[in-house]
Amino acid sequence: MNLLRFHITYKAMMHSLRFIIILLTTYCLLPVVLHAKGGIGPDNAYYLVHNYQDDWQVFDERYKAYVPYVREQHKDYNSFSLFFDIENYKGYKILYRSEKENYLFIDASLQKKMPTATWVVLDVDSLQQVFGKTKLFLTIYGNNTNVEDLTIQIGNKISKAQKAIEMGESLLTILPREIPPFQNFFVIGLILLACAYAFLYNYQPKSFERFFSVRDLLTLSKRDDSFVVNKPFDLGNLLFVINLSFTLGFIFMLITNQKTDLFSASNILGEGETLRTLLGNFLKISFIVFVSLMLKYFALRVLSNLYRLDNITNIHYFKIIQASSLFFLVILITLTFSTVSLPEIVKNAEKYLFLPISLFFVARLALLYFAINKMTTLKNLYLFSYLCIVELIPLIIGIRFAL
Repeated sequence: MNLLRFHITYKAMMHSLRFIIILLTTYCLLPVVLHAKGGIGPDNAYYLVHNYQDDWQVFDERYKAYVPYVREQHKDYNSFSLFFDIENYKGYKILYRSEKENYLFIDASLQKKMPTATWVVLDVDSLQQVFGKTKLFLTIYGNNTNVEDLTIQIGNKISKAQKAIEMGESLLTILPREIPPFQNFFVIGLILLACAYAFLYNYQPKSFERFFSVRDLLTLSKRDDSFVVNKPFDLGNLLFVINLSFTLGFIFMLITNQKTDLFSASNILGEGETLRTLLGNFLKISFIVFVSLMLKYFALRVLSNLYRLDNITNIHYFKIIQASSLFFLVILITLTFSTVSLPEIVKNAEKYLFLPISLFFVARLALLYFAINKMTTLKNLYLFSYLCIVELIPLIIGIRFAL
């Protein structure tokens, strides 16, 4: 009985002790919490909207890409970067301060030398007017050895006439998160492409099997009487060309979403970030690709007549569409996965895709050479000059204008 009383008394004392510790801790931390709710920036004149302390990135030579800053791994770095989305902070200010001398770069362009131990206030709306973009890449370069030496925050000016806001039930309503228009376009575009591939698979199963067969692509025969090859303007064959155009258009939109201006397409595309504009640009690019593929066939027809190779035009064109459909389907799947799971790859897609696409066109050129060589007795020199004109020169020109 005495042992039971001692146990109860001990538990009561422990509960009391815990209550006293919690009370003392709350009392001690209360001034800190109240101070944290105060203003930030020069003269504490701004409310804190967002602190970029945990958003810094550094360029990792090993991965050839920007990776999140880790103090233990990047302690010797003196260049720190972050991606800044203007759309999220319109009407706010960027607040910068550092005790060390630094230089500010925006989109890899030197902007100004930053003062030391002084707050610098940058207007977010002015940045959009100057650079004409909604997404910027900011880099701080200087004598810093870690991001703790830097302070970059988003603040909202405190109005002197601002009154305290009484919390009502209406202010506690949970509002749905606003979804960026490009995410809506991404989903709609994927659904459209999935429907297109599914339709072709059911409408033209034999043709679908040929167009997307690696084995058929590498099979070189002297004669092919299939309508898939010999009737390029048959409705079924045109649908595969249209499908390839949609695929290339969607890939183009994924890459240019990161402000990469391929082929200076911004001069003909609509401006804005609305779903309607994005869908319009997608259809416009797909139409341009389709027209280019049609012109490619007529160019092959004209040049093959000049070289007296009329019998190889259709197989040449078929191999182009077949190889492109296979390769860019793989690119589409890779970019789709990267957009969802590895957005860093999509942000630098033009760098990562340059080598694979270049190798693809070179491999396609070699495939065409062997395919045509097997169907004709034309001398290798003439055949090589023909392929240079219709394949190699357009490739070089395309790379030149794409970058």
